[in-house]
Amino acid sequence: MLVFAAHSLSPIATSSDSRWTVPLILSLLSQGNTDLDEFASDMRAHGYRGIQCVDAGHRVISPSSETGCPAGSHAYYTYPIGTSVLAAPVMIAMDACIRVLGPVAAGLAGARLTPVERQFAGREYSKCYALVELVLASFIIALAAVAMFLTARLFLPAAGAALLAFLFAFATPAYSTASRALWQHGPNMLMLAAALYLFSRAGSRASFLKWTAVPLVFACFIRPTSIIFVVLTGAFVWVHHRGQFRKWLLLAACTAVPFLAHNVLVYRWPLPPYFMAQRFMEISPRSFGPLMSALAGQCVSPSRGLFTFSPFLLFSLAGMCLACRRSWQTPLVYYLAAGVALHWFAISAFADWTGGYSFGPRYFSDIVPILIFFLVPVFQLPRKPMLLAAVFLLCALASLFVHFRGATTWDVYLWNGDAGGVTPARAWDWRDPQFLRGLF
Repeated sequence: MLVFAAHSLSPIATSSDSRWTVPLILSLLSQGNTDLDEFASDMRAHGYRGIQCVDAGHRVISPSSETGCPAGSHAYYTYPIGTSVLAAPVMIAMDACIRVLGPVAAGLAGARLTPVERQFAGREYSKCYALVELVLASFIIALAAVAMFLTARLFLPAAGAALLAFLFAFATPAYSTASRALWQHGPNMLMLAAALYLFSRAGSRASFLKWTAVPLVFACFIRPTSIIFVVLTGAFVWVHHRGQFRKWLLLAACTAVPFLAHNVLVYRWPLPPYFMAQRFMEISPRSFGPLMSALAGQCVSPSRGLFTFSPFLLFSLAGMCLACRRSWQTPLVYYLAAGVALHWFAISAFADWTGGYSFGPRYFSDIVPILIFFLVPVFQLPRKPMLLAAVFLLCALASLFVHFRGATTWDVYLWNGDAGGVTPARAWDWRDPQFLRGLF
């Protein structure tokens, strides 16, 4: 409740690519389909950005910015449907609360409610979509924080587990990115956090292991880069828990089939166009320099570096080494560490590795639960040198400051629109770090 309240009351809402997640939820719940034809006026007002058209022959067509989709075709959201599917139950619960509390709040607040708040209290969700996204995304991150606490609690005292959950919720992109809108990142974090809990419980009760397939495969239909962890954890189960693999595979298939069937019905292909788009750098000697710059930039650049925005996560690297040396949760941690490395390489190989109009290391945000998990061995150290503890505390406070700004200050987002937009050169410019914009 603390995480949900703090996140949902933080003022920054950044609906952009996520614009059609709420209409898609409404379409799923009210009409039982995934087309957005009933939101024609909203799509027209938005210039049909984020929309693709599918004609009667299942061909994907780009809409006209003025007239929209051709006659006989249907409008669909360009991005994967997994986020809206996951958020739909949260929407149902939120709507049940608003049915009861909305009229009460409107009556008590009266003219003090803003137009958007009045629409929200009146359940006009398609009109106040940005606020709805903020509430849904904040609740999803709150659930992820609970999952991180429960996982850490299996290994640490309650205070240590609570601290890790707090750092996850407020000192990482979970706060400044994932809960600011219903992006893919928040639901993806929740799925990875749930999988980590199940893997951790499987250490004492093997029956939990097979259920890890469900959140991991679901994550693939939220954000395609999650396939890295599906493949690696599938290999882990196959190599080290062969007796569980058939059950794991069956649950993976059961999770994937509804999404694959939906894609076949709409596109006549198991994967939507978003999964097939080419977003990577050209494979050539000329790409070596930009790739090296991107690999470093994802970690330490002043406006997109993970360890610049959350320096306490440097201790996660130490945690990886400790886990391997002390055989903590091995061999699972080997596969998780490999997944972190492959994810780092994949997001660095994107042609647009800077992540567009966003705050900080957006592409790295998906795997934050795994990086927090690797802090557990650090917290388990029987004797923590005072200097090391002091450095960790300073890094954690710096991280809290940075992500608080990302969730509460518009200046840091306006940074994206300056000097021709976000480019690698701007991401590396130490004279104008994004998180300091507006302070000086």
